[in-house]
Amino acid sequence: MRRPQPILVYSKYVSDLPRFQRLLSTALPDVEIHYAGSATEATPRLERAEILYGWGFSVDLLHRMPNLRWVQKMGAGVDDLVGAWPFGSGVVLTRTDGRLIGTRMVEYVIAAILDKTSKFDVARRLQSERRWEYFEIGSIQDLCVGVAGLGEIGSEIGRVLRNLGADVIGWRRSRVDCPSVRQVFVGFPELHSFIRECDVLILALPLTQETKNLFNAEVFKHCRKGVHLINVGRGALLDENALLDACETGRVGHVTLDVFAEEPLQETHPFWSHPQITITPHICGPLIPEKIVPHFLKNYAAFEMGTQIQQVVDVSRQY
Repeated sequence: MRRPQPILVYSKYVSDLPRFQRLLSTALPDVEIHYAGSATEATPRLERAEILYGWGFSVDLLHRMPNLRWVQKMGAGVDDLVGAWPFGSGVVLTRTDGRLIGTRMVEYVIAAILDKTSKFDVARRLQSERRWEYFEIGSIQDLCVGVAGLGEIGSEIGRVLRNLGADVIGWRRSRVDCPSVRQVFVGFPELHSFIRECDVLILALPLTQETKNLFNAEVFKHCRKGVHLINVGRGALLDENALLDACETGRVGHVTLDVFAEEPLQETHPFWSHPQITITPHICGPLIPEKIVPHFLKNYAAFEMGTQIQQVVDVSRQY
């Protein structure tokens, strides 16, 4: 086995750094590990570090790491890196297994769906008016739920929803078997057919050149009237102006958004006050150190032994 390589651990969530330090120092007591919550803190460690394990760093940081050999993102998304990846195949890029952060994303999606089917908005209004008035709630079992993106996270969303009795269909760009959904629609020629069936449309796609603004005015024209759209993928999957227009026409009935093209969302953005839009500040897939560090440690052991590491990103495909 080669000598342990210097590791730089970077997290923009500074409060998480002590948890990473506790976990990694226990597992790798003989490895030189440094921790940073900003580019300024990271600067003294950039020249020597051969491994970067992090979240929230800029591509510019990578240009200042001459000995870098491997980058593992703490999150499952890599769209912030692949478009400007400066190394070609000379540096390995990996990501965290989406299933390790998927549980809370699944729960978020279920909560968003049940909030509407149980008509809690009606209940809250009646409560504010002190009115005791019967209303009939719906059921998740009456819905056709479409999951756009059937990777690790999207497949798990589909599996749980199907177990709850929903009719679940999926869309992805290439054909693979996916037992978590009733039917898989494949590629851009089948996207409109997929959209037409959905009472609820969940976006769990990675952001690439092909998927940026994929859900636009042309796509929204094919939605079932009143569809509930939930985006837990990436904000730039949506054409925001087209989405607002679709809300105004009633083509889209409600929108639940956890991700946005620009974050944080500007105070003047119309999403804040739109009655058909529920927003949360990118919280549904938190990076819990205790959940994700074991994955890094497995990859680290493989990297040191020169064996196959997991969740390697194909930079040319952008995921």
